[in-house]
Formats: sequence, C-alpha cells, structure tokens
Amino acid sequence: MINALASFFGTLLHAIYNFVAGIGSEPKMISFYAISIIVTTLLFRLALLPLNLFQTKNQLKMAKLQPEMKKIQKKYEKDPQLLAQKQSQLYKEAQFNPLSGCLPMLVQFPVLLAFYRIFMFPTKFAFTNPEFYASIQKNFFFIQNLDKVDPTGMIFPIIAAFFTWLSTYIVQKSNKAPSTEQSEQMMRTMSMMMPIMIFVFARKMAAGLVLYWIVGSIYTIFQQYVSNKIIEKEKEAEA
Repeated sequence: MINALASFFGTLLHAIYNFVAGIGSEPKMISFYAISIIVTTLLFRLALLPLNLFQTKNQLKMAKLQPEMKKIQKKYEKDPQLLAQKQSQLYKEAQFNPLSGCLPMLVQFPVLLAFYRIFMFPTKFAFTNPEFYASIQKNFFFIQNLDKVDPTGMIFPIIAAFFTWLSTYIVQKSNKAPSTEQSEQMMRTMSMMMPIMIFVFARKMAAGLVLYWIVGSIYTIFQQYVSNKIIEKEKEAEA
C-alpha cells in the first residue's frame, strides 16, 4: 500500500514539477523542485477538505453537547463506569462519534510514510530518469539540496518543531470533546513530545520531507483558524 501511495504521489510530484518548470525561469532562491513539493503538499491537504469539513461539523456537535455533557460529568463523577455509559448514550442519541476527529490524522500517516519513500528513492517513485533528476536544481533558500539533511542541523528542525507545537496547541485548544484529568495530562504530554520527536527526526531526514511536514503544519493552523471562525458564526446564529 505504501509503495502504491509513493508511486501515486511521486508521479504527481513529477507532473507538478513539469508544469511549474514550463511557466517561466527558475527563481534563484527557490527551485522548481521545492515549489513542486509545496504545491503537492497543499493539493493533498485540499483533497482532505471533505474530511476536514466533516470534522468541523463534529466540533459543532460537540460544542452543542457540552452543557449536557458537563451535567453528566458532575452527576456521575464518582462512578466512572456509569459516567462512560451515560456519555456513550448521549453520543448515540446525538449521532456523534468522538473518534471521527482522528480520521484526517489516520489518512495523513500513511501518506507521510509514502513521502518518506519518495525522498529516500526519488528515481524509483518520482523522477524515473536518474540523469534528469541529477540535473535539476533542488535548493530551497539556504538548503542547496533537499535530498540531503539540513546542512545547519538546526534551522529546519527548529522550524518544523515550532509549527508542530503550534498546530498541535491550536487543534487541542479548539477541541470541544469532554476530557478527564488523565486525558488532559496525556494531551499535554503529547503536545510537548511531538515537537521534540519531530526535531530529532528532522535532523536526520531529507530536507524535502521536512519541508513537506512544515507546509502541512502551517496548513493545519490555517485550516483550524477557519474552522474556529465557522464554529463561532454558527454559535452566534443559534444564539
């Protein structure tokens, strides 16, 4: 499955490169290859828009359920088993699935692995002509070759870690799902560990893959901002 995804996105990356390269002269600071990575990332994220809209609707449902959920939590706080049953009953009556918010992430994970394959074996999954691939520019500002790790060892990893933290923070802050002290502690731990993990990985991975991650994280921030505005307008309309 991962190889099939890598072939699909590799072919798309190559097609976008050919399109971009045909527009005009190549900028000195940003290669057509870098632009192709950015465009491919954004196209994939836009393809997930129906899932993201579904997630936004779920957030709206959760916001509506919050008052009733707080009553249930207060009433059955000393009986966790009965509390879980009442929560499940409320979800069922409202036709709400608390796990549906994980769908976009579940879809993105195999695609991340596919892009990892692309940048590890570009002439296998994307640019099947090795001579052509070797001849193209792959620079992105201070990075001369996106096939290699960030030569500074710090700049790209720090940027990736920062936008990972920011996107995680904004998504968690916008999450309207009920939570316990234990789940909140787990989320706080994840929000701290994820940026650290990304920083460590980004120091060892091809800069092209790190660029993909950074662009995706920035898109997530923008998307959540728009989703929050939609939810606020819906609340105002109902009020």
